[in-house]
Amino acid sequence: MRLKRILLGFVALFLLISTVGGQWYWQHSYAALEEQHNNWLNRFVETIDSKLDKYRHIPQLLSQDKELVDALLSPSNTAQIEVTNRYLEQANRIILASDTYLIDRYGNTIASSNWALERSFIGKNFAFRPYFQEAINGGRSTYFALGSTSGQRGYYYSFPVTYAAEHIGVVVVKMDLSSIERNWQSETSTYVATDNNQVVFMSSNPNWLFNSLSTLNSQTLQRIRNSRQYLETDIHSLGFIGDLTAKSAQLANPEGNIFTKHYLVTQRESGIPNLILRVLTPLSTLYIELFGFISVLALVFITLYLVVALIENRRYRHRQIEQVQTEAKQKLEFLVMERTAELHVEIDERVKTEKALRQAHDELIQAAKLAVLGQMSASISHELNNPLAAIRSFAENGQRFIDKNKVDRAKDNLQRIVALTERMAKISQQLKSFAKRSDANELSRIKLAPVIFSTIELIQPQLKSHRVTLDCKIGQQDTLVQINPIQVEQVLINLLTNAMQAMHDSEQKRLELTIEQGQTKVTIHIDDSGPGLDGNSIAELFEPFYTTKENGLGLGLSISQQIIQNLNGKIRVARSPLGGARFSVELPIFTHADKD
Repeated sequence: MRLKRILLGFVALFLLISTVGGQWYWQHSYAALEEQHNNWLNRFVETIDSKLDKYRHIPQLLSQDKELVDALLSPSNTAQIEVTNRYLEQANRIILASDTYLIDRYGNTIASSNWALERSFIGKNFAFRPYFQEAINGGRSTYFALGSTSGQRGYYYSFPVTYAAEHIGVVVVKMDLSSIERNWQSETSTYVATDNNQVVFMSSNPNWLFNSLSTLNSQTLQRIRNSRQYLETDIHSLGFIGDLTAKSAQLANPEGNIFTKHYLVTQRESGIPNLILRVLTPLSTLYIELFGFISVLALVFITLYLVVALIENRRYRHRQIEQVQTEAKQKLEFLVMERTAELHVEIDERVKTEKALRQAHDELIQAAKLAVLGQMSASISHELNNPLAAIRSFAENGQRFIDKNKVDRAKDNLQRIVALTERMAKISQQLKSFAKRSDANELSRIKLAPVIFSTIELIQPQLKSHRVTLDCKIGQQDTLVQINPIQVEQVLINLLTNAMQAMHDSEQKRLELTIEQGQTKVTIHIDDSGPGLDGNSIAELFEPFYTTKENGLGLGLSISQQIIQNLNGKIRVARSPLGGARFSVELPIFTHADKD
């Protein structure tokens, strides 16, 4: 019952809105079509006026030419007539007219631009044409007609040729109207140009040519036939009924089909005499648009009704299953409580496991760090023993200098002792900082260059003991990275130590450290001149417990890779230009966008 009431309400609302909306849509579309007609007519009037008007003064200019006057005065002079023919042919080609010709006072054509064609006007008599009659009497004339010789429509311009104050002939310029019609194309509307008798002489519909829009009486038809404006063409009526004098009106065509029975016509008089332009559009186009509007409206209402019906149906089904859902919800809540308790236990166990793993990972990193220190201990011990021996020597010498009252020499020895102790303190501080347990989550935004220099100072004793030459090419680097500097030092020391050990049996022991900076990342390259790595070794190099050393654990590179990956970086290995291996550490550059 509820759906029936909703359906009746939708039907009533649709009828109301479609009636009011349809009327509004019709009026709006009708006014828009009228405005479109007026825009078209404005454009067509400008086009026709400009095209037709440019020929208006050409006959008057030609009438002043001596060649035409001489031809009219000596029509039997063959040479003069030939010169005039060629002159008119050239002039016609320049002005882009259909034909240009010269008529004597009796209406006979004595020279023409088409003199060499089969349809030549020479010898034709046009005394019956109004454009000749008006011009021979001293006036300027324009006229539309169907050519009696060519059978082609044309618009004629004529002007008298005067000699000694006497009209001795007429010069005529004919324009082809087909070039204007080519711009009149529309899928729905028809454009026509008519004379004052409503006879169509230009149209976008060729079937309408030389027919009248309205029914003409017998006297008018006889007068048109006598004028021979359209030669022997029978003027039939297109059968339109309505006011053809109004600027905008509706016309009926009883002989038309359902799509061509009613028209909206808009007319405009041009600046050319005896020329009326009209645009006719079947009202069926508006009917189709109105039908489309109502169809869309109906589709919207049907869609809305279906949506409402679907909602109502869902509500009904919802009420049916609501009780079942309530029972299921209670059971589910009980199961969830049980599962939640189990999950809490699992979560606690996982938290403990993750904590233990993190501690083990940190201990592993610390152990690896201490292992590196162990490897460096012999070199560092040697690095500290030399300054200690020097300090003892300087102290003993200083004591003897004091006994001999050589205070300046003793002071110089004391200054050297101070410098040596500062050097030993710096080495001790670096070892202390490196050995300190660090939190992997403690990241700092620092420049990369100081970290590299600190690493080089730490391994300097090893470089000396292994007699390795280190070529550091990093320049003035001010690249900012977000890292744990102690852990990055650990990675670099591990890579440099591995490289030195790989070059143990090499004659030339050379290390090269370079930095390659990109737009978003910076890469540290460590190259050695050792024997390099084979393909199998490269594939398994970063696997835990994989080692190529006799006493190695195989954890150094694995831990280094984890450290760099935690910093969103990468470690890659490849062949080095020095002949050995190249390890590349890639780190992201810190930007302000990262901070945001």
